[in-house]
Amino acid sequence: MNGQKSRDHRQTIELQGLDWLVINDGVMGGRSSAVIGHSPSGLEFNGNLSLENGGGFSSVRAPYEPGFGDWSAFELTVTGDGRDYQFRLRESERSSAVAWRARFSTDGRRQTIRLPREAFEAVIRGRQVEALPGISERDFRYLGFLLTSDQAGPFALTVHRVDRIPAKDRH
Repeated sequence: MNGQKSRDHRQTIELQGLDWLVINDGVMGGRSSAVIGHSPSGLEFNGNLSLENGGGFSSVRAPYEPGFGDWSAFELTVTGDGRDYQFRLRESERSSAVAWRARFSTDGRRQTIRLPREAFEAVIRGRQVEALPGISERDFRYLGFLLTSDQAGPFALTVHRVDRIPAKDRH
């Protein structure tokens, strides 16, 4: 299995063992840049967000073959740079596929953020999609992080830990 279960039945996703892919706004002519790496602190996602040529996003994602099963929330432990990010789940790697996003804010310090199932909304290429069956019917096989902003400049997000909270542990 690609994760560990703790006493409260949460599953820690082993981020360092995943095959991460950087996807920037260059796919639509933008000039943002990013790298993904590992440090003793966790997964390091950093780069420079550019608004040139209609750009303004940078993302990383990785396949997670065991899938996530039935879950009630994800808990992220991150250190950010004061920007707002998105945690994303996908069924497919196709760019036209639906992604389910939950937004979170960082404050420059290490923080633990709980993202309940209800915080996720369906999007295709950044636009919200309304008429879809509920998130509970989805079989997610990819996870990732995205930064989209109208503020150009450097960014940095360290993901120390991602825990999946099973549905039976809903609080």
